[in-house]
Amino acid sequence: MASIRDVARAAGVSPATVSNVLNGRTEKVSPETRDRVLATVRELRYRPTALEHRQKAILTQNLGVMVSDLTEGPLVRHGYFRNVLDGVLEGAALKGWSLTIFVQRMWYDVGQAVRRSYDGRCDALVMVAPQPGNEVVQLLSERGTPLVFIGSTPWVSGISLVDLDNEAVGREAARHLVGLKHRRLAYIGYENEQVSSVERREAFFREAAGLGIPATQVHWVRVARIGEDASFDGELAVRQVLSMRSAPTGLFAWHDGLAGPLVQELMRFGRRVPEDFSVISVDDAPEALDVSPKLTTFSNPLHDIGRRAATMIIDRLTEGTEGVEFIRFSPRLILRESTGNAPFPSAVADR
Repeated sequence: MASIRDVARAAGVSPATVSNVLNGRTEKVSPETRDRVLATVRELRYRPTALEHRQKAILTQNLGVMVSDLTEGPLVRHGYFRNVLDGVLEGAALKGWSLTIFVQRMWYDVGQAVRRSYDGRCDALVMVAPQPGNEVVQLLSERGTPLVFIGSTPWVSGISLVDLDNEAVGREAARHLVGLKHRRLAYIGYENEQVSSVERREAFFREAAGLGIPATQVHWVRVARIGEDASFDGELAVRQVLSMRSAPTGLFAWHDGLAGPLVQELMRFGRRVPEDFSVISVDDAPEALDVSPKLTTFSNPLHDIGRRAATMIIDRLTEGTEGVEFIRFSPRLILRESTGNAPFPSAVADR
């Protein structure tokens, strides 16, 4: 196992310079030297130890998981993260590994946070729905840290992925609604989108165009998050839909947490689902059954995704294999009561 002195010798610098690079003290190191040190770190597969003196760089058999800044009741209120974490924990336990959960705000001072919280304590990191441009991703990738994404397609090379096939979801949603004779469509999502939302929306639009729906008849209804819990404003979404001259009748929501309020608000405004509007979404979460009519949705095997991510990256570490894997789970459409044949063209507009 390479040591910090081996890295320094191969890079032609002092151990102190290697330490400065790994601790993010970029003001003390030129960009050229930093790049050379990081390239050497990756080449020698050097694993930095924690800050404790003389700690050996051996496998800790501990897997890190980074999640977004969840606050009150993170596992109770956020089903997506709860189910993913349950799968990651199961996958790690099957391999005899432990788990450390990091909240992203811990890493605001990125260089110091990686040294203080990660180095020598974890062997790899599962990142749940990181946003593009995340500085932590860039830093860890440069250091050669084994990373696997869930819920966000990597924008940096060398990172593996386990996720739902979001583009297939978007395509199938368009096919389902157009197959029910809907010719006016809308995607319902947030203004500031997660990667999965972008992938679903863009595939939905492309497939609709390929099925002969004019671009002027496919809309993106953007709604901001509201309140301290950043919840979805279903009323605003419905008002936007109904304000259109020719209201879209086939609605595709990013996930069930948006689709449920959307259905409730449509009915509160005196519209019928699915007679006037069809609503389709993703996740097959409890919300899909709690709302009436029950939601037509796509399954999202979050537990299986989390478990596969954990076992995949642990196997790579223990077997010493290289390479990047992209694993996308195929969606399964679950037909329920919230989608039906399109109304006559004037049925909604004339109300």
